[in-house]
Parts: sequence; C-alpha cells; structure tokens
Amino acid sequence: MPNPPSKVGGSSSIFPLLTKKHEIVMFSSTAIALYGYDQGMMSLINTNSSYLKTMQIGEESPIVGIIVSVYYLGCAIGAVLASWLADKEGRKPSIFACLATTSFGNLLMFISGLSLHGSSSWKGASLGCMIAGRVIMGLGVGGIDATIPVYSSELSSDGARGRALAQEFQMNIFGLLMAYSINLGVTIGLGKDSQWAWRTPIIVMQIFPILLMSFIAQLPETPRWFMSVQREDDAKKALEKVYGKEAAKSKFEILKESTAQEDGSKVQYRDMFTPGHAQFHPTMITIMGQINQALTGYGAVSGKHPPYPDLSQSSNSSSLYTY
Repeated sequence: MPNPPSKVGGSSSIFPLLTKKHEIVMFSSTAIALYGYDQGMMSLINTNSSYLKTMQIGEESPIVGIIVSVYYLGCAIGAVLASWLADKEGRKPSIFACLATTSFGNLLMFISGLSLHGSSSWKGASLGCMIAGRVIMGLGVGGIDATIPVYSSELSSDGARGRALAQEFQMNIFGLLMAYSINLGVTIGLGKDSQWAWRTPIIVMQIFPILLMSFIAQLPETPRWFMSVQREDDAKKALEKVYGKEAAKSKFEILKESTAQEDGSKVQYRDMFTPGHAQFHPTMITIMGQINQALTGYGAVSGKHPPYPDLSQSSNSSSLYTY
C-alpha cells in the first residue's frame, strides 16, 4: 500500500487543526504582543503613590523618566546582542535566551521594595533593583523584537511573508491595549495607594515569556540558518516540517542557490554606515523612518498625552501621562 501524501504546510503535534505555519505565526504574534505590552506597562505605574513612595522619589522627579528610559537603552543593546547570538547559535536559542532574560528582569521589577507585612527592609535598594530590572528586561525585549521578525520571515513562503509580518505586528497594538486596560482596571479597583495596583501589571507580563518558552521547543529552527552553518540535512528536515516533503524539495534547491549567492556578498556592520556602500542609503532611510515614527507616530501620542481621565482628581493632569 503506498504511503499517504504528506500534508501541505506540515502537521502540528500540539494543535491538530493548525499547521506549523499557523503555529509559527501564533508564536511570533504573541512575542510581538509582549513587546507592545511592555510599551504600555509603566503608564499608570508612574503615578501610583505606593510606587513613588517605594522608590523614594517624587512625582515630578526626573528619576521617574530615567527608570522608564533605561529600558530603551537595554532594548538597543539587546537587539544587537541577540542578532549576533542568532547568527552564531541559531534563531531559537537566541529567542529563548531573550525570553528568559525578559522574565528575570520582570521579576526584579516585581520584587523591588516588596513588603508583605507592612514594613520594608529594602531602604534605598528598591530603586536600584527597579532600574536593574528595567535594563535587564530591556535587553530581553529588544532582542525579541530584533529576532522574531527574522525567525518568522525565514519560515514564511514568499507570497505569505508580508501578510504574516503585518498580522504579527498588529499584535503589538493588542499588547499595548492590554497593558493600558490592566493598568486602568487595577487602579480603579485597588486605588493609587495600593502596591498591588502597580505590581499586578508588572507580574501579569510573565504570562508571555513563560508561555513562549514552554512552546518554542515544538517549533523548527529556520532552514536558512541551518544552511548558513552548512547543515543541509537539518535544513531539509526543517523545510519538511513547515511545507511538507514534496514542497520542501523545490524550496531547498531555491534556498541552496540563494545561500550560495549571499555567501559571496557578506555585509558587515561597518558597511551599513560607510557612505558610498550599497547598504548605506537603505540603512539611513530605515533609521530616519524609525526616528520620524518615534517623534510623530502613536508612540509620541501615547508617551506624551494622558490616555485616561484623572482618576484621582489631581490638579496635576500630567500625573496620568503614559510613558
């Protein structure tokens, strides 16, 4: 009796109704939602009376902004480090390391100044723990945001790559909305003087890295990375998991040819910033586009204008700015 034909798009060992392609998109979308959640997580935390008291800072103190901004410094560094690790060890190990780093940094933020009996022995260490947590979490989230699009793109077919990335980055807005909603809900329900009104939005974020770390082992490494380290057999197996055996054969030949072409034209970081090099112009356009988006897009609106009414009826309307 002949063997039955392989399923188009590969089969799923976890969700019988989903193919590996669907699982990859779901995984990537959830990871991007994590990035969005973290963008809005500190919104009402920055105006919580218990938070400010625990950190021993005033509402108008510049340290409030420093706590927020060091996260983005961590993101920038994490993106570079994760990209290097993804090229050296693989996309999946890099993503897992970033998720673990994110989870650890988030836990440091959650326990900063934690007191279960009404008195705290942290003294001045709360602020240091919070800043360390923000930086470490930034390293992880920045790495996630740098490696997930690469991972998803390398496992998507040419005709579906753009649509998959668009769907995934829509989840960024979902994560942002989720953070705003949780912040608003716990602030109304618990009040701005409760430590759990600011700790709850922080610890809820653990759902994302824990869920993703438990699921990533079921997903394939990208065939393009396997080819970059001369592991052709593993590349074939990865393609078969995603596309099925028949489609994988033709895609492997295309991948093999494109990899050979890329090997002859390696681009270094310095090439991207060297005037006259072919990569200089698109690099500058990308950088300026990101800067303009940060200054004029939704990030500027959510970062500089309060999305909520002043729940405390404070005379200082800037207390509800979203950072």
